Amino acid sequence: METLLIQTENSEQLRLIEDFLKEHRLKSRVLSDDDKEDIVLGRLMEETDYSETVDTTEFLKQLRK
Repeated sequence: METLLIQTENSEQLRLIEDFLKEHRLKSRVLSDDDKEDIVLGRLMEETDYSETVDTTEFLKQLRK
């Protein structure tokens, strides 16, 4: 299964694309802002290098400054 993300510029474009997808019996879903944030956070987590860590106590000390 492949996934295609399409960003429309207005609600009319979105409606036209949704109508086309329904007509061709293709599944679609409109992503909420939370969904988009989750995707970005997931990608950041994938790209993060976890080989270097910081001591939790030291981290909390720095936050409290």
